[in-house]
Amino acid sequence: MPSPRRANFDAFYTCQHADQFRIDWRGFYQRSEVRTDDVRSRWAHALDIAYGPSERQRLDLYLPVFNRPVSSPSTAWPVLVFLHGGGFREGDPALYGYLAEPFLSRGIAFISAGYRLTPEAYLPETFGDIEALLAWCVTHLPDRGIDTTRLALAGHSAGAILTAHLAVRSNWLVERSLPTDLIKAAIPISGIYDFTNPDQRREFFTDASDRVASSPLRRLEAATIPPMLVAYGSDEDRPTYGIDSRLLVDAVRAYGGRAELHELEGMTHKDTVDALGDASSPLFESAMRLLVSAGVVRAEAAVQR
Repeated sequence: MPSPRRANFDAFYTCQHADQFRIDWRGFYQRSEVRTDDVRSRWAHALDIAYGPSERQRLDLYLPVFNRPVSSPSTAWPVLVFLHGGGFREGDPALYGYLAEPFLSRGIAFISAGYRLTPEAYLPETFGDIEALLAWCVTHLPDRGIDTTRLALAGHSAGAILTAHLAVRSNWLVERSLPTDLIKAAIPISGIYDFTNPDQRREFFTDASDRVASSPLRRLEAATIPPMLVAYGSDEDRPTYGIDSRLLVDAVRAYGGRAELHELEGMTHKDTVDALGDASSPLFESAMRLLVSAGVVRAEAAVQR
């Protein structure tokens, strides 16, 4: 069943920042839409669920059962929450359901979530959207058969920034009366993690934005940082992705946390997000190992059904 949001995708396909990459993003989005519809034809799902008042504060939920109504779940599934990319200017959770299938086939529920984009919100305000999203998950997902004590967070590009930032801080969890170990594992993919240079990434901020507060590399302050898998592609358009990924891993390790760096050989910015949903990719294999080691998934349940 198509998402109610699909009616707006013709305008979305203009790809506001396509000139910044050597990638056919319009084609990527169109293929993602087709692949997502294919996944929806096989797996149970609920679309366009609101977790906040903005039209962008929506999520699509996919459950690891074949496409039939689920009235009274007989199990409590772990969940992977995914945050899309798009430079904080574009992107929609309705386009990323195709990533869900290899996780669903291993008994893991999957959420594709959105957040407010510019000019509706800028960093660091956007982090609050993901805080609200995860608070919503803790309150509402158990009724849908999901065990939020086994929750992992992943994101690509802009979503990787959001993922890393929430993983390295715990003050927001205390403020929202959430478990301080809510995020059991974090997988930021192809992100940038330091914005203290005022000449870089101006489109993410207003003149009044706090760039230090927006930089995961400058905000490591969690009581315990969850195990992290930090990935980037060797063929990304900018070296920043690799440099910042290495710096983030080094910083987490120096802080006493556990972090793995994964360079995805021959992959571009587009390829790295595709790899998360490809059961044969090294990224997916590493992600599953992380989920098992972090206790999100039991080893015997991590095999494709």
